[in-house]
Amino acid sequence: MERNLKLARMCAVLLLLLFLAPSASAIGRADFDAVVDFSVTLKTIAAAAEGNARLPANKLFLIDGTVSEITVLDKEPGSYKVRIRLLSGEWIGLEDVKGYSCFVTFSGADYAGLFPSKVPANSRIVVLARAVGVTTTALGEKLMSLDGLAMRVLQ
Repeated sequence: MERNLKLARMCAVLLLLLFLAPSASAIGRADFDAVVDFSVTLKTIAAAAEGNARLPANKLFLIDGTVSEITVLDKEPGSYKVRIRLLSGEWIGLEDVKGYSCFVTFSGADYAGLFPSKVPANSRIVVLARAVGVTTTALGEKLMSLDGLAMRVLQ
């Protein structure tokens, strides 16, 4: 019985792949550009939080940075929610560094085992996210809040 169930699942996956494979090859750059804005960086997001830039509406962003802070908002496995602070920076000349950051919130059971055990602070990650709004920290700093849809550890 269990063997038949596994065989049936494998056949279903193969059929899906057969039907989806032809349409996947038709996806082009214009299709991605309609959904994802690859020009947005953490610097752009930080400028938008301060009111100095505008983020494209209804677009997803692919950004990278370092996890500088992890706050678990809901520990329950079924409704797990964690907020991270994503940080990047750039050199200004030879002596000054400018930092940029935002909050990214990940929700769902898939993230329960990741933060902070497999993705600790100081990990470099890439995130697929969408803008939610501006948040003001207790220190008065304005940061953009993002809804994290997917992420991958780089280091």
